[in-house]
Amino acid sequence: MPVRHVRPAPRSTRAAVRVGVAACLALGAVAGCSAPRSTQVEGGTTAAAGASAGHHHAASTPPAVGDHAEGSAGTHTATATDARAQLEQLLGQHAILTVRLTRARLRGDSDLAQSADAALSKNTADMGALIGSVYGPEAAEEFEGMWFGHVTDVFEYARGVADGDEAVQAEARGRLDAYVADLSRFLEGATTGAAPAAVVADGLRMHVDHLVQQVDAYASEDYPRAFALERESYAHMFPLGKTLAAAILTGGGGALPADFSTPSRELQSSLGMLLGEHAELATDAMRSGVTGNPDFPAAGAALDANTREITAVIESVFGAEGASSFQALWADHIDAFVAYTQALAAEDEALEGAAMQRLEAFNGSFATFLATATQGRLAAPALAESFTTHEELLLRQIQAYAEEDYSTAHQLSFDAYSHMFVLAADAATAIGDTVAARSPQGGAETGAGGTAADLAGG
Repeated sequence: MPVRHVRPAPRSTRAAVRVGVAACLALGAVAGCSAPRSTQVEGGTTAAAGASAGHHHAASTPPAVGDHAEGSAGTHTATATDARAQLEQLLGQHAILTVRLTRARLRGDSDLAQSADAALSKNTADMGALIGSVYGPEAAEEFEGMWFGHVTDVFEYARGVADGDEAVQAEARGRLDAYVADLSRFLEGATTGAAPAAVVADGLRMHVDHLVQQVDAYASEDYPRAFALERESYAHMFPLGKTLAAAILTGGGGALPADFSTPSRELQSSLGMLLGEHAELATDAMRSGVTGNPDFPAAGAALDANTREITAVIESVFGAEGASSFQALWADHIDAFVAYTQALAAEDEALEGAAMQRLEAFNGSFATFLATATQGRLAAPALAESFTTHEELLLRQIQAYAEEDYSTAHQLSFDAYSHMFVLAADAATAIGDTVAARSPQGGAETGAGGTAADLAGG
């Protein structure tokens, strides 16, 4: 297939020539490509000579979260409280996009792989912007080089698996081991020890293992295990993001924001993780369905497992009856997405219309359920509009995917994913207020106790 994706020029002319997955694809799958590794320099820091992350996605450039770049140990800006949520969201997206990149390579779909590579470039640049807002542009560039380098190495591992080339697999694993060590040292140094290299290395090693193991499972057509590992990889990014955000915010000697790990913030993180995963797994299932991929049953099963976990959160707040109502409504809207996908594959406009009518009916019913459950703290009209946006994004992305407009499909799926975190933040606030309103005033059951604390993990 012709190469459609061309990586934008590096943002700094000071950077060395960089090589990424797109270059590997441009050279041809059989030729192979190895990402240059970072090298050790004096002072214990690392200078990246790895792959570029490309350009920034302007709409999601994070605000400044502190003033470490000037060497200050002091006060963070008000936006520091959002650093954790931003990092969790970006790391979760990274895991999903890397899985999609490797699976496209295993299926031999170079156009899809190149568009996934472009999406990963934006994701990496967004993480680099967050790093740069604290530590400055040179640190951001160094981080991006190492980070995208490990994406290239995972891609190379998938290439070795697809080609049955054990030497390529071994070389990629060796570079990934070096990446774990390099980035761990970088983060320990950047945070002045607040993120110890040994602790970071454990988290990064688990991340790499998840990605590599899901490649092996998918290649062997063990799709249930591949999707289980995809879910593990995604979920692992959230505690890792929390840990790194805490280290970034305190590494200059400052204190964590007061609401960094409050019950409401923990609930927001949990809901964001699960709702974001819902959007991504729905995307996976719809894409498998419209193309007839054999992994479709496993994708559907993963989506069902996600629904059960969201339902468990709902039950912990609203009880068994509320959870039962939620699950019936939520499952019906997933079925409607599947029905739309099947109709799209069959080019059956009547069935497409029927599926959309089901989705429209869901919007009103689900908005009413949540508005009632939160005692009006979530307004039904606004909720209905929010879920309409959710549906439109997922439907538009599958239309673009079916037309092989993969760049548009990736952007729309990113928008659908990001939208879920906005909904999660609003829902966490409303649910937290609802729980507080039902709790007795004073005593252990308010603030540090009760349901809200249970949701926060104690």
